[in-house]
Amino acid sequence: MKSAKILTIAATTMLGLGMTGVKTAYGAEPSQTGKTDDTGSFVEIDGEAAAPESVVEEDIVLPAAAHAQKLAIPAKVFKPKFKKGVGPGPAILVMHGSGGLHQMPNGNDAGACSRDLEEQYERWGNELAELGYVVMMPASYTARGFCDMHTDEDRIPKSYKNRSAAIVSRLYDMDVAAKQLCEMEEVDCERMGVLGFSHGATMTMLALHWQMDHALKAFRGSDKGKEVDFPMPDLSAERPKFKVGVAYYPGCGTDGFLPKETGEGVDIKDKYFPSSDLFVLHASRDELARICTVDASVKDASGEREIQSAEVAATKGIDDRYNIEVYDRAGHGFDSDEKEANEPGISRPPITRARSRSSSSIRT
Repeated sequence: MKSAKILTIAATTMLGLGMTGVKTAYGAEPSQTGKTDDTGSFVEIDGEAAAPESVVEEDIVLPAAAHAQKLAIPAKVFKPKFKKGVGPGPAILVMHGSGGLHQMPNGNDAGACSRDLEEQYERWGNELAELGYVVMMPASYTARGFCDMHTDEDRIPKSYKNRSAAIVSRLYDMDVAAKQLCEMEEVDCERMGVLGFSHGATMTMLALHWQMDHALKAFRGSDKGKEVDFPMPDLSAERPKFKVGVAYYPGCGTDGFLPKETGEGVDIKDKYFPSSDLFVLHASRDELARICTVDASVKDASGEREIQSAEVAATKGIDDRYNIEVYDRAGHGFDSDEKEANEPGISRPPITRARSRSSSSIRT
């Protein structure tokens, strides 16, 4: 079950994790490769069809002792509450973008930031949990004493302003969060996915990278790596493996962490390739799309990541798990309600929040 071009896929159905296939919506065109989607319309947990009665929100702290930088990471958890026990179910790790997970301090503070989530994540967390997923959202920025990469610059730690260091540090955030999520009694560790937005979407891509251990070792010895001022130990050998990833408008350059070169002369281990199905949803008017895709609708598209993945698949003789859809005339942040998410001058944004996030009827 794969499709090279999927029009308006719901993140929840791309995540699968309990469904029989990937659901397309709003008149999806057949794949240009001739592949088809096996579409399932519901999740069954332990054979019981049930809908959550409600959603329970919890604020937790991921322990510093388990983090490579010895940082305690605040996190928000959304759990579906069922009328009767249904056993462990699917889960999603959600990685926030450069605007951060929490709002700026507003009198309801828990340290550096407000306890309140940015509206985008409150909405996503509730809607995913209502579909039966346990959701965890680690707050990378709150843990480091600031809230927003753009409006809270004065509080950003000096080391974190190094863009490569910011990438690497969040690898460890994902590492501890994934292990904690996997250990929850409500979670089936074999049905875990990762979903991210913008900078968090970049992390989503890295969460699936087939040569992450090699990449981290190579980065340590690079010029960029030598600029990082904190230890960079190996990631957990027993870390959970995500079954699928969904990346909304990522930056695919990865700020010097991964090489971008393509072609026969490049070591295959230095090429990006997702170890599980990856679905990238991008926008033609988002400059971050350039390295992600070869799509001609994107200005100056170079598509190194898409090319690298195809090259690895061809060399190994396996299916290419890198799926990308570029939405015409959409801008960065098209899943949100913010006007600036789409190009000014378009009276009706071509990608609306409802359309980009719609899903089939799901029973959990």
